[in-house]
Amino acid sequence: MKNSKVVRGIFIMLALLQLSVPLYMAWRWEDILQTGTAYQWRTAPVDPNDALRGRYIDLRFKETKGPVKSSDEIHQGQTVYALLGKDGDGFAYITGIGPQPPAAGDYVEARAGYKTGGGLWSITLPFKRFYLREDLAPEAEKAYQRSADKGGKVTVKIKNGMGVIEQLYIGEQSIEDYLRGR
Repeated sequence: MKNSKVVRGIFIMLALLQLSVPLYMAWRWEDILQTGTAYQWRTAPVDPNDALRGRYIDLRFKETKGPVKSSDEIHQGQTVYALLGKDGDGFAYITGIGPQPPAAGDYVEARAGYKTGGGLWSITLPFKRFYLREDLAPEAEKAYQRSADKGGKVTVKIKNGMGVIEQLYIGEQSIEDYLRGR
């Protein structure tokens, strides 16, 4: 009798643990969308879509370089932290890159790319796929490729080094509104 109560208690604890992991993962992304700071990134043209990867738009960004803000060395492929700022038009840019999270300000965890001739380091941002409904994806990809360098932008919410894409825009319209108007 006592043994079955222990087994039942362990089973209940394991079931609660299994439920809490996916709930926490969903809550974490939703929390960033609700309480994170919004940054808009200018997009750049992309390579053709890989048909094997599913229904998403592969995003590229114009602002992916910044100066190293510490005396520590940065190496290609290393995890780095990019401190963010906004320009006069409200678009995101990288004010500094370092091997540790900054004490203040919004930042995003990224991967170090290469050092440019001007002493700036390129980074790979962790958010680069915008998922959408399967029926909209092919037309959305075409619209994005046609307009990415002519006013394409994406709003990303940033909190505690993580970023979640909120919306993709063609000009001033969300991709969904843009496609509805065509």
